Amino acid sequence: MPNFTGCPCKVCQNLFREGDDIVVCPECGTPYHRSCYEANGKCINTTLHESGKSWQEMHRSKLLDRSCPNCHHINAPDAAYCSICRTPINGREQEESAPDVNIMMPGGASMRFNINDPCCGLPKDEQFDGERLDDVASYVRSNTLYYIPLFKRFKETGRKLSFNLPCFLFPHLYFANRKMWPMAILSVLMLVLCKIPSLLTSIQMAFTDKKMIKMYKEYGMDVTELYGGLLEFIEENLSLIQTLDIIFYAVQLTFCVLMCVFANYLYYRHVIKKVKTTARTSAPQVRQMLLQRDGGTSIWGMLGAIALYYGGLMAALMVILILFG
Repeated sequence: MPNFTGCPCKVCQNLFREGDDIVVCPECGTPYHRSCYEANGKCINTTLHESGKSWQEMHRSKLLDRSCPNCHHINAPDAAYCSICRTPINGREQEESAPDVNIMMPGGASMRFNINDPCCGLPKDEQFDGERLDDVASYVRSNTLYYIPLFKRFKETGRKLSFNLPCFLFPHLYFANRKMWPMAILSVLMLVLCKIPSLLTSIQMAFTDKKMIKMYKEYGMDVTELYGGLLEFIEENLSLIQTLDIIFYAVQLTFCVLMCVFANYLYYRHVIKKVKTTARTSAPQVRQMLLQRDGGTSIWGMLGAIALYYGGLMAALMVILILFG
């Protein structure tokens, strides 16, 4: 059904709004609020019935003004961009009036990018490893002004290095937020494994502290008796554990640095792969909807990565206590 938002109801003359329950006459296509149509019991647009014309034909110019030039979806009258594929409506006027920014490109050159255009003012059909830019931008969805120039740099120079501070600080959260699930799981496993030596030293500190021992005894636990074997193992190998702690910290730091400089390129390859898979859907409107649904960011993914990280630490702790308990 076309989008009738902003058009008037023939009965009450109120403009249709997003989410209104709308029905159309099966003969002439005139739209009504369902309650208005049911109150009259019939279509009251007798002029169209007598002329044999349809409401869509009479209002074709108004609908076309809101039609997306890319996927042909009918949008709201005040829509600046298509709600499906984010293409500018009446693009040329919108792109000319939107503010631009200069972004440095390799070799000292700079390019102007349109900050309101998901494609950053670049041609929507420009190819990125065989995929259209508008499809790539639809999958990225958020922060395209940051990623599209980077992707263009990767494509034109072949370079793979860039700088991604969030991925250096929290690689598992970055990858989960961008729905790169294998990389998010790999990052969690790496971070948890690198924490095991420091986890052992933390256990020793907790189980040998006099105040903690007293508290445990108040709850009926004698940790020196329950976990004496574990404490003895840690004390005998404390020097090795501390050395491993330093080595594992260096491994973790190296991993975070590598993710920092390669994360954007990994995301670029991830986007291209996902777009290639979705591009098999031939209908542009369906493809754009699938790309927007599958792409973008995920707050729930970040929360899941946090839960997986701390769950991994708890699982490692339980395994240690079971093995030496």
